[in-house]
Amino acid sequence: MANFHTRLEQRIAQCGNPVCLGMDPVLKLIDPCCPQGSAEEKIKRFYSEILEEALRRGVTPAVVKPNSAYYECVSVQAMLVLQQLIADYRSAGIPVVLDAKRGDIGKSSAAYANAAYDVYGADAVTVSPWMGSDSVGPFIRENSENGAYVLLRTSNKGAHDFQDMTVVRSDDPRDNAQAFYSVADKIMEWDDSLGYLGAVVGATHPEELEQITAYTVAKKHEIPFLIPGVSIPGVPGGQGGDAKTVLTAIANGGGKRKFHVLNSSSGLNFAWQRSGKPENFAVDCIDALEKLAEACLV
Repeated sequence: MANFHTRLEQRIAQCGNPVCLGMDPVLKLIDPCCPQGSAEEKIKRFYSEILEEALRRGVTPAVVKPNSAYYECVSVQAMLVLQQLIADYRSAGIPVVLDAKRGDIGKSSAAYANAAYDVYGADAVTVSPWMGSDSVGPFIRENSENGAYVLLRTSNKGAHDFQDMTVVRSDDPRDNAQAFYSVADKIMEWDDSLGYLGAVVGATHPEELEQITAYTVAKKHEIPFLIPGVSIPGVPGGQGGDAKTVLTAIANGGGKRKFHVLNSSSGLNFAWQRSGKPENFAVDCIDALEKLAEACLV
């Protein structure tokens, strides 16, 4: 049985790209595409037609990443749609990362892990490290193919509030670094040689991405990055990350393993905004995915 790191490498090699398709439904942007039915039916149709188009053309993402909040805020029934979509994409051979950013005391984390892996059927889940090892531990399932991405260096505006704090790392006060390096240390420690943990690192600060890559390489423990924030030109709502710049940063940091994935959500989901033809949403999405995949060939 392959561990999560190996599965990622195999999947990226198989599909020929490291693209992660974020699946974050925004009803005001889905309504023009799927004008008939309930909110839940529209979401189901939207992502089902995108999957059908991807399979028809043989252009599939390496993984997909639905953010559970976008389903929870619609209805309880929308969570059942999420469960079904996860099953559909996995049946097509596409691994699913449930973006739920879990993390709690041990027993609660164990329940969250069971929900992500067993109830929703996701391959991986995003996790907050804030509460420490007993919080992250339940998401590491030995002798399984599941994995978890730990929040390491995010790209939101408030990230600097804690992630950039200076941490003294030994008795020597000169031995200090930004707090996110301590998180990186813990991810490598918790993962050990299991190959189950990855890290969420934003796309908008490539210089830090290069530094983090170099740090893990120096420790002889590369970890796979889930890199949100990659934008699609001409589509509103992106964070401004560039695929080539991101992959070049990883290469410059000495990264060797091909198991990193670059996420675009609104840019791919709503690529129809460039043409102004919502009826072509599925074709436009896969067109944009194909172009993003090509941009990843560095």
